[in-house]
Amino acid sequence: MECVIESKDLLQAQSHVWNHIFNFINSMSLKCAVELGIPDAVHSNGGRPVSLCELANKLSIPSTRIDGLRRLMRLLVHSGFFTCQKIEKGDGDGERDVELFLPIVNSSLLLKESDVSVSPLVLNMLDRIFTLPWHSLGEWFRQSNVPTAFEISHGDHLWGVTKQNTSFGDSFNEAMGSDASLVGKLVASACIDTFCGLRSVVDVGGGTGTLARAIAKALPQVQFTVFDLPHVVEGLTSEENGRIAFVGGDMFEYIPPADAILLKWILHDWSDEDCVKILKRCKDVVPPKEKGGKVIIIDMVMTSRESEHFTSEETQLFFDMLVMVLTPGKERNEKEWSKLFTDAGYKEYKIVNALGVRSVIEVYY
Repeated sequence: MECVIESKDLLQAQSHVWNHIFNFINSMSLKCAVELGIPDAVHSNGGRPVSLCELANKLSIPSTRIDGLRRLMRLLVHSGFFTCQKIEKGDGDGERDVELFLPIVNSSLLLKESDVSVSPLVLNMLDRIFTLPWHSLGEWFRQSNVPTAFEISHGDHLWGVTKQNTSFGDSFNEAMGSDASLVGKLVASACIDTFCGLRSVVDVGGGTGTLARAIAKALPQVQFTVFDLPHVVEGLTSEENGRIAFVGGDMFEYIPPADAILLKWILHDWSDEDCVKILKRCKDVVPPKEKGGKVIIIDMVMTSRESEHFTSEETQLFFDMLVMVLTPGKERNEKEWSKLFTDAGYKEYKIVNALGVRSVIEVYY
């Protein structure tokens, strides 16, 4: 029996499907805006709105592309990165209304020289190396012998590619550093108590030390060790009068001892089995709770729509799919986190919801 669908519902369904088909246009338009330097150009106008022609001049865009720039800005306004004021031309001669663009807080995260800029993350996550594996997702579901769609596309796992492709590896480290800078600022203002009383912290997978620097500025009494793969920390020397040191190694084989181990955006890249191995390795090198020891995890705790805003849930779902395509890992809910901690021999944990879609989890034994 044929299903009868009202015309109105059919058209709404069509729009819904179309919006999902073409949702990549939002991402690629954002990438284009960052590449052109649009956020910096709009924000650098001294608080005054910038016209389309002024913007084109700032960006050295030829006059033949001004209409294209107008259409790009129209989408960026719709996407919530700028606001637009229109000055109507009422003389009826067909002259286009003047459009003036103003920055808002969302676009402030895209300023290249800002200490909370995520522009490197935009450019890296939308690099062809990261977008190509999505075309292999269907093939990955039909196979059982390849861990990720990323490996189907590139013939190697993510960490192998970042090591072999030094340009992409540098871009990846810069992207992670930009996020760490933002997180460090938030941690220093919203959950610095997590680090109070500690004398030493090892930041596992800490890249080039951006997060350690941010926290070290707020807590001058704490000694930080940034621990990452040898090729990541190669050539980096101690900073802050020796309070930040860099050590290369493999976290599955060795982690330097400290009062606390910091794992930011690490465990979501790994399977449950590997997470338990990492957590056990951490447990071996930190003291018990009664002596001030802890493991500090900065990662997502997946929540349901009933307990969280829809936009946050959507962001978490996106990230869960992202880590599935790129790595053997996943985003976890509280029950899944709790099981990992128990399996690794920990007795207690505390979740601090102070970082938006991510949380700070303190784990003790």
